[in-house]
Amino acid sequence: MKAFDLTPRLRAHGRGALGLALLLGSVALNACRHAPPPPPQLPSPAAADLPLPDAIPGAFTVRQKLVARSSHGGGSFEAVLKKSPAALTLVGLTPYGSRAFLLEQKGAEVTFTSYIPRDLPFSPTFVLQDVHRVFDAPLGAELPEGEREGVVKDSLVRERWHQGRLQFRSYGPREPATAPPIVTIAYEGTGPAGLPAHVLLTHQTLGYTLVVETLPM
Repeated sequence: MKAFDLTPRLRAHGRGALGLALLLGSVALNACRHAPPPPPQLPSPAAADLPLPDAIPGAFTVRQKLVARSSHGGGSFEAVLKKSPAALTLVGLTPYGSRAFLLEQKGAEVTFTSYIPRDLPFSPTFVLQDVHRVFDAPLGAELPEGEREGVVKDSLVRERWHQGRLQFRSYGPREPATAPPIVTIAYEGTGPAGLPAHVLLTHQTLGYTLVVETLPM
């Protein structure tokens, strides 16, 4: 078992074949170098730059199935996501149901523990970045109906609500406001713990899609 303190340095790059490389937020960062065109290289998010765990409302523990696809391949796996006060925990599961990894955010600190002899080929903070994009409440309380937008740090966030449920969210550049979004997220249905039953996240710059299905425990 290996444990890493990722707060001072969050660049856990490796060459293992762990399927998470195609499943979590950085699908294109370490894809085959011979497949043109090469994906853009983006700096790893710093732990201190991530939203705090309580940016995600409430407390819950849910099981999820994640499926990722890009032009370089894809795959799927299951995980358990737990949100508790001031803490966010993601446990990746092997096909046999045992732990593959443990990713934790407590306050402004992030730690990653691998239980298999392979490392993630990208910083685990990319994973948390997508979790926050999906489940945060960046523009505040639920909206009964309609659309809204607002600037959150360096991003222009837009949302569409219907009958008190979030249907769509996007993250794009602040300027110009007419620029296309970088990340789009579509929500469908209601799953366990009141979370969306199905989520489709598309990263336009890195060229990947991530489907998240929330399952009963």
